[in-house]
Amino acid sequence: MPKWGRVNRKHPCCICGRTDWCGTSPDGALACCMRVKSARPARNGGWLHSIAGAPPPPPPREHILRPPRRPPPDWPAMLRQFERDTRAAEVERLAASLGVSPDSLHRLGIAWAAPHRAWAFPMSNAAHETIGIRLRTEGGRKWAVRGSRNGLFWPEDLTGSGPLLFCEGPTDTAALLDLGYDVIGRPSCAGAIEMVVEAVQRLHRRDVVVVADADEPQPQPDGSVRRPGLDGADRLAQALTEAGYPPKVVQPVQGKDARAWLQAGATRAVVDAAIASGRYWRAPCG
Repeated sequence: MPKWGRVNRKHPCCICGRTDWCGTSPDGALACCMRVKSARPARNGGWLHSIAGAPPPPPPREHILRPPRRPPPDWPAMLRQFERDTRAAEVERLAASLGVSPDSLHRLGIAWAAPHRAWAFPMSNAAHETIGIRLRTEGGRKWAVRGSRNGLFWPEDLTGSGPLLFCEGPTDTAALLDLGYDVIGRPSCAGAIEMVVEAVQRLHRRDVVVVADADEPQPQPDGSVRRPGLDGADRLAQALTEAGYPPKVVQPVQGKDARAWLQAGATRAVVDAAIASGRYWRAPCG
């Protein structure tokens, strides 16, 4: 027995005008519409209509024109304005409260964002181009300027020698800069993985270290335990390993993150020893 034809985009239902679910009889005399009722119910749940007496299908929906996307902000101009509002004494005061040096904060491009009443840190892509601005209040609240994309906290004047470290956030980055490392910050424990891989490739750095936050274990409903800092470091380490740049993953011996480690008395020798004793990342068995 010949099968009923199904409607499609080129041949919509002549009853409801839609392009799915409905059908047409093999001889073209009947339409089975799944939406418009008639006095002749069909076995498949639709209704039969005589095509000869069918009303014309409704006109196609008009294409909705979406407004064009706003161009990204002029980040360099915005940062220049913020820099004009920045006072060296205030940077020194912030540095003292964070336990890092003003020089490291300046290398990260810190500026006072007066309209937001917060400190601003530029975020870069893997080509070291500014793609956003992270804001941080004196109390530690964090957000970003509208239009920002999450990126890397990339200090000026990397030496190009020794290991290249990756950690979370601009203040941890400043702490490791104070110890003399080449270090780039990530926006979060799980963010900017592709950017990090591309940055390592662009910099041709083979000695890579991921510094993971030592977060408190978080029990999950299924009985497993989540460690955000270490879990995020593992995902980054896997991506770097797959790209041919296997890193070491280390955690602070004291404190929850790199800045707390520094405040607890960590020196370059202490961190060097932790890196030297660390193992290159390997995928977990099973």
